[in-house]
Amino acid sequence: MSTKKEAREFCLQFLYHFQLPFFREQKNNLSPTDLFDRVNEFRLTLNLELSQESSAFVSNMVKGILNHHEEIEEILTKYLKNWKLSRISKIEHTILIMAIYELKFRPEVPGKVVINEAIELGKKYSTKESNNFLNGILDAVFKQELKRNE
Repeated sequence: MSTKKEAREFCLQFLYHFQLPFFREQKNNLSPTDLFDRVNEFRLTLNLELSQESSAFVSNMVKGILNHHEEIEEILTKYLKNWKLSRISKIEHTILIMAIYELKFRPEVPGKVVINEAIELGKKYSTKESNNFLNGILDAVFKQELKRNE
C-alpha cells in the first residue's frame, strides 16, 4: 500500500473498527504506543503492507482525529440539517469525521481532494446515494466553517 487513497481507505477501516464498544470505552486511555500497536495489529489482520509514508499518514490521521474528536463532532453536528447524528450510518459518520479532520487540520491538502476522496469512499463502502449527502455536508463545512475557496 503506497498511495494516500489506499491509506485513507485503511484509516476508514480502522476507525470504523475503532467505534466498536470495547474500543470506544478505551480510546481515551490509549497511549501513543498502545494506539500504534492497535493500528499495527489491525493492519496485520487485514494482511496489508504499509509504506513508511502511508504508515505515517495513518498514524497522523488517527492521532489527530482522536485528539480533536469533540471539535470534529461539533462541526459535523452543526451541518447536519434535518438529520440527527444517531441517524447517520457508522460508515458515513466515519467518512465525515475523517474528511472534516483533514479539511480543518490539514490545510496543505486541497479541500476538493479531501471531499472527492470522501465521496469515493462513500461509493465503495456505503451506497451510491451517499455521495450527495457527503458532498453536501463537506462542501458546506469547507466553504462556511473554514471559509476556504479553492
